[in-house]
Amino acid sequence: MPRTSSTSIEEAPPAKRLTSKGLKTRSAILDAAERQFSERGFEGVSLRQIMDEAGVQMGQLQHYFPTKEDVFVGVLDRRLEQVTADYAAAVEGMEASVKAGQADLRAVVRAGMSVSRAWLSADDAGRHRYLRMLALSTMSFDQPDYVRSHGQSFQPLNERIIRQLARLYPQAGAARTRAAYYLIEANLLSVYANVDSQLARSRIVRSADAIADLYDHLEDFLVGGIDALLGRADRAS
Repeated sequence: MPRTSSTSIEEAPPAKRLTSKGLKTRSAILDAAERQFSERGFEGVSLRQIMDEAGVQMGQLQHYFPTKEDVFVGVLDRRLEQVTADYAAAVEGMEASVKAGQADLRAVVRAGMSVSRAWLSADDAGRHRYLRMLALSTMSFDQPDYVRSHGQSFQPLNERIIRQLARLYPQAGAARTRAAYYLIEANLLSVYANVDSQLARSRIVRSADAIADLYDHLEDFLVGGIDALLGRADRAS
């Protein structure tokens, strides 16, 4: 949380409320940027390309988003509240099952995968593009601060997944348990970025059923891989 001085606190000016026309223009810019960034990545997109697709003038675009980084952050942040709420609900459901003695490794893995499974299965291209943008930016070795900050919003929930893995495999050790979580994360990011090409290579038409099958297979793979990784530590102890 930001620090404040006990002797001098400056109040930020209230956010300027947009008119209905302003909201429509801002939304058009973000929609266009989301399509561009999800297809070409951050480096492959210019403000002019976003401007042209959104059907606005450069002055209008920069009134709302002075830089390309600002547009990128705007695209990521407008879905952040919903995606974290959905993720929190999945984690809380899994933790309730843990308390009831009904959660196993598959339930923990499923909680970590549930949001993207639902978002990619739904008929909502914007949510598909958001996940691809998130993957393309997060998989970079040199993440800018605005990407790192967005990713950190998920960290408290990720840590709750890790704690449940540690509960299931208490002898595995912290480093190995965290590595198991990263196995989940890495595979999910790959799906976000490459789901269409994965299906195309298998000559499968994208549909909710196709996404469900892909996630069922991924779940089986992750459950087996994590059990092998963490179970070896149990057997060796």
